[in-house]
Amino acid sequence: MKFPISIRRFLPHREPMLMVDDVLHLDDNFITTNFEIKEENIFVENGSLNEVGIIENAAQTCSGIVGKPYFDANKENENYKVLGYISRIKSAQIYALPKVNTELITKGELVSLHPVGEIYSCEMKCLTYNEEELIAESNFSLIIQG
Repeated sequence: MKFPISIRRFLPHREPMLMVDDVLHLDDNFITTNFEIKEENIFVENGSLNEVGIIENAAQTCSGIVGKPYFDANKENENYKVLGYISRIKSAQIYALPKVNTELITKGELVSLHPVGEIYSCEMKCLTYNEEELIAESNFSLIIQG
């Protein structure tokens, strides 16, 4: 894979709900993404990205790890989509709200993966940085269906 990769290839989300710009790194267990916070973002309040936007960015980032095998198997189908849902937010600590016109770097890690037929349940750990400052840590479960 050649990086960066547009996250649009891995997620069905589109504006105004698309909360990741590019995949900077992706392997079977880890992903790193970036996201520029723009003033018109629906999760911007008083010049900063709110808590919901930070969590949505983390969830979209992490879903790329579990979506990777589906896309590897369907490389020829540009219209192939994976559906993912947050099934549980185990924990979320938000230390700061990032300002408009700054860039988030979000790093996700696959902690566990449990197949249930054609659906996967997974536990994810995520760290979100504004420039180099850690602004959030989250742990959650996702349900992924390809």
